[in-house]
Amino acid sequence: MEDLKKWVTSSATGQRALLAAKTALAVGISWVLAPLMPGTVDEYPYYAPLGVLVSMYPTFMGSVRLGLQTLASVLIGIALATGVLLLGRPNILSISLAVGLGMLLAGLPRLGAGRDYVPVATLLVLIIGGQNADTFSLGYGVQMALGVFVGLAVNFTIFPPLKSDAARDRISLGRKVLLTQLEDAAKALVEHWPPEHEDWAGRQLEMDHVVVEIRRAVATAGESHRGNPRAYRRSRHKVVAQSFEDLAVLEKIAYHIRDLTEVLAATIWDGPLELRLGTELRQPLSLCLDATAGVLRAWEEGTAIPASLDRAGDILKAFNSAVSHGRGSEAEAFTAGAAIGLDLQRILAALRHGLCSGDESEPDS
Repeated sequence: MEDLKKWVTSSATGQRALLAAKTALAVGISWVLAPLMPGTVDEYPYYAPLGVLVSMYPTFMGSVRLGLQTLASVLIGIALATGVLLLGRPNILSISLAVGLGMLLAGLPRLGAGRDYVPVATLLVLIIGGQNADTFSLGYGVQMALGVFVGLAVNFTIFPPLKSDAARDRISLGRKVLLTQLEDAAKALVEHWPPEHEDWAGRQLEMDHVVVEIRRAVATAGESHRGNPRAYRRSRHKVVAQSFEDLAVLEKIAYHIRDLTEVLAATIWDGPLELRLGTELRQPLSLCLDATAGVLRAWEEGTAIPASLDRAGDILKAFNSAVSHGRGSEAEAFTAGAAIGLDLQRILAALRHGLCSGDESEPDS
């Protein structure tokens, strides 16, 4: 019930409500224009609203792509049906073969999300068009094109959305998930051994999911700026460019955090990796993880990133020194410490390279 309330609230106040309103408006306009089409095309007005529906997408360029893919699929379907009609009167065998071929052609990669309309258009022309297949095909194709055009016009002119804020929100969520992972692992190292809290050791899938969601949000933000009249300001382009840079940093550090989580968990619980971590390394490693989480927190809060990086680097040097001094004690302990130290070094390198090359931009609405 709580999830339903959140969905209703976000849909009623967000971009989904705007898309719904624009779709309703475009359907109304297409229904008014459809009967005004010349010749016999006006006999099939109901396909114009359908053209609107297949072209409406949260971003303008997404609408262009989806609309063109659908129209291309419709034309291929009409061409298939026309080929069957040229061979004679449609029958159960010819219709089945044509639809089957349509399904095969629908697998063409360039048809994208509109691919399903290849067999649909073929079937509609053969069954509904019947003896008037030529007239029906013309009306069907033209009215669908009209609907797509109206949908694109409405989507372009009425507040075409910019998705940069959604991307920044996802990036912020990703930072919080990763820094929480580091903080929880740091706490586990100084708890009673073995630690009672194990949830941090099984968050690999959660981190993977967060990265995937960030990647999707950033890609959508980039697409929303293409061909968008609201994206003319230079600062808005900088926000999108910064989001792609932040995504690259988060992908790198998420990979290394997953790796060090696996190694650290192997030093605590039995598993396929037989690793150990000396008692004398736990406290220094805990400080390392906590300091690295501090860099992510400074990035999230926009405060003193270079200073936090320097502090984390100094603490990491102390940990690596402790690992080197204990090299002769246990090979497993040295291997685990060295592997985690290398992961932390790569995380800090990625953060320093990604965050200290320029200032982060402010989000736009």
